[in-house]
Amino acid sequence: MKYQGINLENVKLSNRASILLLLNNNGAMSRKDIAETVGLTAASVTLICSELLEEGIIVELGEAEEEKRAGRKKILVDINPEYRNVLCIAVESDTTYIAVTDIKGKILCNCTIPTDKNMDPETFFKTVTDECQKLFWKNDIVREKVLGAAVTIPGNVDRKKGISLNTYNIWTESIPVAELVQKELGIPVVVENNLKAYAQTEIYFGLGRSVNNLFVLKWGPGVGASIIIDGKIYQGSNKMAAEIGHMTAVKDGRLCNCKRKGCLETYVSTSAIRAEVKSELGVETLDIRDLDIIKDPKIKQIIDKKLDMLAYNLRNSISILDPHHVVLVGYMFEIPGCVESFIKAYKEYDPLVKDDFFVATDLYKKINHTEGLAVFLNEVLEGQS
Repeated sequence: MKYQGINLENVKLSNRASILLLLNNNGAMSRKDIAETVGLTAASVTLICSELLEEGIIVELGEAEEEKRAGRKKILVDINPEYRNVLCIAVESDTTYIAVTDIKGKILCNCTIPTDKNMDPETFFKTVTDECQKLFWKNDIVREKVLGAAVTIPGNVDRKKGISLNTYNIWTESIPVAELVQKELGIPVVVENNLKAYAQTEIYFGLGRSVNNLFVLKWGPGVGASIIIDGKIYQGSNKMAAEIGHMTAVKDGRLCNCKRKGCLETYVSTSAIRAEVKSELGVETLDIRDLDIIKDPKIKQIIDKKLDMLAYNLRNSISILDPHHVVLVGYMFEIPGCVESFIKAYKEYDPLVKDDFFVATDLYKKINHTEGLAVFLNEVLEGQS
């Protein structure tokens, strides 16, 4: 992929990547402070900043407050949010979210469409790109100002080739997502697993700015995870790292969409909870987000069993990885009292764990399914593939 202004290979190999990442993580800084932080000479930083200013990638914000005195002044520079836009497409099992953001994360416009599992993937992604084009047109988004698109999707992803290998709960075949989207929109496309995308967001905009080793656990329609080691997302040799939902929880258990038996996800997913509630209590439909229904002690008992199973399997993972924190995300953890119940269940297997080991982040709600922005910034700023 080639970018005007920010070239993937140039950024990867040059010092300007360090400067852009520093500004992304810390906000506005003076050239002098940048030089001291990244270990470059003042002259080098001045030259690079001049190039970035000329290209419009960064802007000058004026004099630093503490420097408004006699003598040489510190002039702050920061990433220019108006430089380019990024298209974020988040495909989830029930809904697909589409948004255009500036490169600092502000949502300029957005919409949602149902994720139609009965539609063949090529037709579905044509529907998605049609909606993207409508969004551009309705909101006066000039195509030339769109730096590129990031598609986040559940399941296994070959990021280098832009292919979704298996979405499990949506489609089972390999899908050339980047090719399908780029063909219609004519912009560079990056494809990433949704949990790894969220982890990248945590690295750029959340707890990952100050903590290098994290385990991100998501519990929503399914259960998934991502591992952050030394500030980087661990991929695994076959891109299968952190598939906690597909750990074997029950020998010769239920058949999973991944074609294996006994996977954790087949027992703790929302569909599994609904099926058990229907079987044991005769409740035909269950909206997990309906708090009045969740207050039912019999339903709560079923959910508590799922919490225990999830805690047990997480403990096995944590004993190997030893992260600083476990970040809890997903709408199951948003149910009042669920985080506390989960920690209590976990302590049954590890009574020495401290409460602050678990972090119920609110970043997941704030980003509003725009985690693709972090994926694209990662591609552009660090040249990851």
